[in-house]
Amino acid sequence: MSALWRIWVLASNTYREAVRDKLLYNLLLFAALMIASSILLAQVQIGKDDRIYRDVGLSAISFFGVLIAIFVGINLVHKELSTKTIYTMLAKPVRRWEFLLGKYAGLLSLLAVEVAIMSACFLGVLVWTGAAFEMGLVWSIALIYCELALVTAIAMFFSSFTTPYLAGMFTVAIWVTGHLLADLRAFGHHSEVAWFEALCEALYWTLPNFDRLDFKNLAAAGQAVPVAQAGLAVAYASLYAGALLLAASLLFRRRDFK
Repeated sequence: MSALWRIWVLASNTYREAVRDKLLYNLLLFAALMIASSILLAQVQIGKDDRIYRDVGLSAISFFGVLIAIFVGINLVHKELSTKTIYTMLAKPVRRWEFLLGKYAGLLSLLAVEVAIMSACFLGVLVWTGAAFEMGLVWSIALIYCELALVTAIAMFFSSFTTPYLAGMFTVAIWVTGHLLADLRAFGHHSEVAWFEALCEALYWTLPNFDRLDFKNLAAAGQAVPVAQAGLAVAYASLYAGALLLAASLLFRRRDFK
């Protein structure tokens, strides 16, 4: 049995396990309600503004997608450890990196379905309200998915060597910081402390910069998303996620399950 087949089997099992989690359906329900609430918010504002529908819809897809990625991602490895099923898996001809990659691929499949469902709700609101639908919205949703893939890789990286609680805290902290790196860098430049400025600069270039994947403002304003810039963002997320998965595999290989 080839490595690709083993990864496929693990990914399929991970997907089937994840869809049984009631938390996913609760988060999807809240996301759908949030997207639908944009209709009510638009009524409060004087004059019709399509930007409200786009802003609320894209933000809901991003926020609830991140919640799903974090809550499910940090439990992928821990659940196998707590139920002792990982011993059975690794006793078979399954390498540890295949185990992690299969779990990651399964969660990416789940996220793709979740994003598709939320996007369908978003599209339904746009059709119902007669709001315009531009290609920039498609690019923005695609890059939201890339952000979720990167967040999942971060969650799996921390899950490979620590507890779910700490992995969740670290992942949330990295995600929040990743959206504030530009401000943090600017704050460091205005600081008179040399070491603090150097630290802010180092964090800017080493931590995942989620602002590079954020095109929601452009899409919400009805502006075109630069294709070249979006392509570079996809490549950035893919390379960073790949590096994290490689590091997670190395750490997971040395982990003692006893």
